[in-house]
Amino acid sequence: MALLIVREEVVCMVVLIFLISYKHFYHDKKVEDDFMKIALLALAHVVFDMITVITVNKIDDVPPMINKVLHMIYYYFSLLFIMEFYNYVVKLTVAHSLVKKMRYIGYIPLSVFMILSYILPVEYVEGNGTNYSYGPLVFSGYGIFAVYCSVCLVLAISKRNTLDFRVRLAILPTTVMMVILVTIQAIIPELLMTGAGVTIVCIGLFVTINNPVEAYIAQAYWDEASGVRNKNGFRKQLEHMNQKYANKQVRVGFIVGDMNGLKVINDRYGHEEGDKLIKAAASVMLANFKSAYQIYRIGGDEFAVIYISPDDNVVQQEIEKMRIACEKYKGSPIALSIAVGYASDIYVPESMDIYNKADELMYENKAEIKSKHPELCAR
Repeated sequence: MALLIVREEVVCMVVLIFLISYKHFYHDKKVEDDFMKIALLALAHVVFDMITVITVNKIDDVPPMINKVLHMIYYYFSLLFIMEFYNYVVKLTVAHSLVKKMRYIGYIPLSVFMILSYILPVEYVEGNGTNYSYGPLVFSGYGIFAVYCSVCLVLAISKRNTLDFRVRLAILPTTVMMVILVTIQAIIPELLMTGAGVTIVCIGLFVTINNPVEAYIAQAYWDEASGVRNKNGFRKQLEHMNQKYANKQVRVGFIVGDMNGLKVINDRYGHEEGDKLIKAAASVMLANFKSAYQIYRIGGDEFAVIYISPDDNVVQQEIEKMRIACEKYKGSPIALSIAVGYASDIYVPESMDIYNKADELMYENKAEIKSKHPELCAR
């Protein structure tokens, strides 16, 4: 009988394992990491949902303490799942300088529940078709889950105009759905809907953000040599921004970067060493331009970086970290050096004024670097 009751959880588990197995299709490492965290916690939630459904229907065979511990773990994974979803929404909607603070705040409800879980009792009730857990522990878990959902909903609605359409399409409906499901679950506990809820959320994120079919199409916009997007991707993004920001006041920043010494290393050591240096330059930028919207290789030794609603102080700090990382790089016969220029302003569709300003500042920086390091100049 208990095995029949968990058939929903079994289906959810199979679906989640299927989604997780597609990780090798993702070209954006940040997106992959975010999705995998959420999906793995959803899977853990479903597994312990299935376990607790079985144990709660075998009260005479399972000691009360073991039953409670299993329920505590089940609720921990529920809240870890929604907290990771909260972290994802925060990263998309909150200024970069506030992300870390908001994440620390996000640990508070989970910490409160972990303390309460040792104190609050849990009851087991015979319902229609299945037994279920009930009582203060259960309702505190539902309440804290609802708090996370509500904050996510407020953030998503307040920043809906700056979110990418696909992201908005994923977050808003799934957040509303989770609020509805947790409310229904609290009112009718024997429905056992939470496993289906977290699975639907993962499906929504997968289809709208991490769709592997779109990953194949996106290959046309990726530079395989460096691991960042290419010039086609840059042009496509500018077209998208021209449409999206046509009637909006949105600040946009551009970094224009140009490697120093690529011709020198190609001439002296061969193009294989030059390709290694290009990859190193892209890796350094990916590692340090953390608040960037996207990084592109738009020429042989040229890169462009786009920032949406940037904090100029944060960007300057990232540029300095990138320069320090270049100085520390020892994997090339010549120094890794990237001249950069940064500019930001209100974006005007079809205008390249911000980009051109960044390009001018890059050439000034390039001249300064070459005056100090003539060995990087091709003769």
